[in-house]
Amino acid sequence: MEEYRLNDKDIRKVIYDSFSKSGGEARILEEFPMGDSRADILLVTRTKLIGLEIKSDRDSFERLARQIRDYEKFFDTNYLVTGTYHVEEALRTVPKHWGIYEVYESSDGTYRMECVRGAGAALKDNTEEKLYLLWRNELMRIIKEYRLATGNLQRKDKMISKIMRGLSQPVIQSEICGALLTREYRER
Repeated sequence: MEEYRLNDKDIRKVIYDSFSKSGGEARILEEFPMGDSRADILLVTRTKLIGLEIKSDRDSFERLARQIRDYEKFFDTNYLVTGTYHVEEALRTVPKHWGIYEVYESSDGTYRMECVRGAGAALKDNTEEKLYLLWRNELMRIIKEYRLATGNLQRKDKMISKIMRGLSQPVIQSEICGALLTREYRER
């Protein structure tokens, strides 16, 4: 049996190295809350939210079906990032519109990431669900900027409803990506 070598930390380092060299404006957010779950990595660009679920050599696919459902709710495209050990199982298990990245050790002893299968777009419009990823102050900024405010907007669902009724999907998408790209987190 092949030795289990590739761990979560190794994979995350390769992801950071790969996407930080890709150029353009992007932000990597780790352990990003999505509904009742957490995405291992959310890659935010100016136009897309890309979910990356990590399965190291030590991980199982036991929870993958639930994780796939959660990622589908909130992100535009999704990838499973795994070591060579799980690639065949990933090709059989992961939906066809999900991409797969393989992380492997090269001949020089460094880890590399290669796209085994490209990702397609999410199967349904998840614009409303993506708005739930934003904080109340981010939603209020959108409402004020586009002059959508009338009535009581204390609840997040009311704010989201206003935005959904008042703006087009491309404008909302741009605002979501922009908010997540510029969001400031407090140091812990």
